[in-house]
This record gives sequence, C-alpha cells and structure tokens, in this order.
Amino acid sequence: MRSLSGLKRSIWVSDFETTTDPLDCRVWAWGMTDLEDIENVIIDKDMSSFVAMVSDSDKIVYFHNLKFDGKFIIDWLLRNRYTHTTNKTVRVSRFSTLISGMGQFYSIKVHWHNGRQTEFRDSMKKIPMSVKNVAHAFNLDISKGEIDYHLTRPVGWEITPEERDYLERDVMIVAEALKIQIDEGMKKLTVGADSLAEFKELTGKKLFDRLFPILSGPIDAEIRRAYRGGFTYADKRTQGKIVGAGRVFDVNSLYPSVMFDRLLPYGLPIPFTYDPEDLPGYPLYIVSLTFTAKLKPNHIPCIQIKGSNFFAGALYQENITEPITMSCTNVDLALWEDQYDLEILEFHGGWAFHGASGVFAQYISKWMKVKAENTGGLRAIAKLHLNALYGKFATNPDVTGKVPVMQENDVVKYVVGEPETRDPVYTAMGAFITAYARDVTIRAAQAHYAEFLYADTDSLHLLGTGDPESLRVHPTDLGAWKHESDFTHAIFTRAKCYTEEVVGECHCEEKHVGPCLETHIAGMPSNIARVVRLEHHLTGMKYEGKLMPQSVPGGVVLLPTTFELKI
Repeated sequence: MRSLSGLKRSIWVSDFETTTDPLDCRVWAWGMTDLEDIENVIIDKDMSSFVAMVSDSDKIVYFHNLKFDGKFIIDWLLRNRYTHTTNKTVRVSRFSTLISGMGQFYSIKVHWHNGRQTEFRDSMKKIPMSVKNVAHAFNLDISKGEIDYHLTRPVGWEITPEERDYLERDVMIVAEALKIQIDEGMKKLTVGADSLAEFKELTGKKLFDRLFPILSGPIDAEIRRAYRGGFTYADKRTQGKIVGAGRVFDVNSLYPSVMFDRLLPYGLPIPFTYDPEDLPGYPLYIVSLTFTAKLKPNHIPCIQIKGSNFFAGALYQENITEPITMSCTNVDLALWEDQYDLEILEFHGGWAFHGASGVFAQYISKWMKVKAENTGGLRAIAKLHLNALYGKFATNPDVTGKVPVMQENDVVKYVVGEPETRDPVYTAMGAFITAYARDVTIRAAQAHYAEFLYADTDSLHLLGTGDPESLRVHPTDLGAWKHESDFTHAIFTRAKCYTEEVVGECHCEEKHVGPCLETHIAGMPSNIARVVRLEHHLTGMKYEGKLMPQSVPGGVVLLPTTFELKI
C-alpha cells in the first residue's frame, strides 16, 4: 500500500483502554503492534504518547471497532489545531473521515503537522465478529483476557501486569487474523470489497463489465425497490407461548447455495409496461404492481409493507384489503401467489433481465473447497468470502456521510455532510439472490406447516423430535439443512426474540450439566442474555447491565442502562 506521499506504509493494529467517567473521559492505556512483528506489542498510557507513536512514520492502523476508538482520535485532532476536510487530498494539519450516514466508521486519514500520514481503519469491517470470536474462528493459540473496566484509574495510572497482558492479547488476536487476510490478498477497506475484487479477478474485468453494466441512478432506484432482506417470523399459532421439544435446522451457506445454480440476472435490462411473462430471452423481471391479498388458510405470510402509515413495517401482512403498490422480483411474485389469494389490479411496468445459471459457480466452488479442506484462518476467510459477496452488488449509491463538528458544549457531534453519490454495482443481483433465499426458507417452512414455530433467514425451528420429511439434511453439503440443535422447551415472542432450552452441544459461554438456555434477542448484550428465563417472555422483564455510548468531552463513555424485554 502507498500513502498520498507515495511512501510505503507499515500496517499496525491498536486498541485503546478508556475511562468510564463522563467527567474524566480519556485514554488511560493503549497497545499497538506491527503486523511484521506481532509479538512485540508497544504499550503506553495517554493520547500524547499514542500520537507521537503513530505519527513517526506513514502507517495504516486498524482498530477493532473504530466507531468507539476513533471518536477519541477525532476529539484529540479537533482540540490540537487539526481541521476536518472533505477533500480527497488531505493536506498538512488536516484530516478526513469516511463515516456513513448511519454512523458507521470506515476510516480516518490524518496528515500530521510533521508531514507524516496515518490512515486509521476499522478491522471489524474486515473481520465482522468480536475479538473473542476472532480468536476462535481463526483457531489462534491466544485467547482474549478480562479486566475490570470500571475500576477508577486516575491520570498517571501505572498499568498493571494483568492490564498489560489484556491489551497485548487484544491487539495480537486481531493482528494475527488480519495478517492472514492481508497475506491472502485481502487489502481492501471491507471484506465485501475484498470479495468483489476476488470475484472480478476470477471473472475477468471485461466479462464482469459486460455481465454487470453500470445502470443510471433512476433505473437503479427503481430496481432497488425490490431489494429486501431475510425472512424472520414467529408463527402466530405459538407466538408468546412456551412449547415443548423441537429441533433447529440451518441451511449450509444459504446465500452461496442460491448463487451457485439459480437463474440470476445479467446485462442491460429492458423496460416493459405490461404483463412481462412473454418476453423472449428475458426470463427474469422486477415489476411494480398494485394488488390486494388475503392469506390462504394454513399458509405462512410473507409480504411486508415498509414505509407505510397504515401497516407496521416489521410485520408480515395477512389481509391487504386496500390496494397497495409495491415492487418485487418474479421470484417473490410466484411465492406471493402461492401463499395468498392475490388480486393484481394493475401492472405499472418494470425491468426485464437476461438470466443465466452458474454465474458464481467458479467463485463458490473455489471457496467451498478451501472451507472444506482447511481449518483456522483459511477456513474463516473462505466463510467470509462466501457470505460477503452478494450484498456488495446492492451497495447503496447514496454515500452521503457524516462529518465531525466540535460543539459549544465541548462535545464532538457528527452531522450529515454534503450529498454524495457513486455508481451502483448491479442491484438486481442482490435483489434476486435475497429473493431466492427467502423462497428457500419460506417454502421449507410451509412444507412443515404443522410443526413450524419460527424462522430466521436461514434457520427453521420445528416442533417435535422426528426428522422433517421434505428437508435434505446433511451436516456440510451446500444448500442442505444441517441439524443444528435440539431443545426441550422454547418460547418465540416475536421476530429476533426467543429463548430455547437446548440439549446436546451448548453454544452459551457457561458450562452446563444438562440443558442450557440460549436466548437470542435483538439488541440484548450477551451478559444479559445469560440470565433470561423462559417465563420472562410471559411477563416481561427489565434487566440492568446494558451499556450505551454517550459522546462527552474527550471522546465517548459507555453508560449503564436497562434493557426491557417487552411482551
């Protein structure tokens, strides 16, 4: 890699330890290691020494969660005669940021007073898991440690051997994993960008550009209306009730499996203004239509209506009596017609696409082979490549970000910057891949309607202990359903909110004799999930211990708050 000055930059991993007092927010310790000498961890205890270290040469420095640590860096910069710039060229005594409109930190580029340059990056965008899970996934010999985060540490605090060991472990774990990635050629800012670059290399740039031409903003916007996420649903027959024994099945690599052999779009689409079923050479389409719908008896709902004042966007609708206009792929439309009595009142036209199978077969085959034949780092990289590519095709071209501003109250605020766009990749690909994935899960759930309890993207939770009749069950085959776990009792309160009493292999942190409770609730930290009981879903419960970030002078602190389980 080369900096703006053309000099080669070394690559480092760093981590801050910070105080938890809003009135005394600062870095009390930091650790840093060079990817070329990972075991030689440098440790010191304030921002001044950190800045002296990072600015002595041109560097790329990764933090595992730049959204937290980066706020301390930006706060320091704004207090020390550095000016934020939105220019691509970052001049001396200036810094730029790449922060999404949703507040996700990607990078901070600093041109120091001495002329050296540092780019801070987020390693979590490369390895999207906790430090503890990084060590496990990459099969590293080192494990994450523990310290008392809330201990009062005054200015000048002498770092203890235990704290030093903790810092060393954190930076070394991330550095070891990151070095494996970079040695494998993964040098982009995110794992999605790495995967797209890998796919382009396998495909060849000329063929890639021919298969996936850049479409105009207005056309992309129309196609994007059909892009949706995974199917997550708690069946209303048992929702909020404690049920008996059941089994959980997960699809092996759901998105890669549909990418491998399904009919997928390519090339320039053509517009149509009528029923698109009879367009020779264009078997796939995205259509806007106005319709009403009524769920068929003993069928699972699958239509969500987002952005409406009349429908809850998170719920799947059973009875749509007032005409609604939506866009969808023909894969979605076929599923809707099977699940509902659908009355299409009007076609508003759309875009039709050429279709081909095996577009990703070479890519998927390569990384499935790497996954099957390796453990540790290479296996983890294979899994990342298999799961990160599809979403990159649907990257939003609106990249308007946030910029830091020091407020009068001495706190840095992140405000929306000037509008900014970039070319889309090929949104239709993302729309069809996710449509096929939903189709797999919903049709499998429907085939086991009598036993169906819950689904989340690539998983089915079924009542009973027998083998499901129509699922192809295999522990590793691409697209087969893996028997993930058994439970003796469970309760599914709503989407992304359930607890199961699991028997057999337990995935929770505590060692158990007999069944253990596994809770999955969106936004609930693991320390709280460990204390949730089945009956809490019946009455509701408030738990102490959730930490919420709050920007304060100096950076950010994590303040304790409550988490409420609502029924």
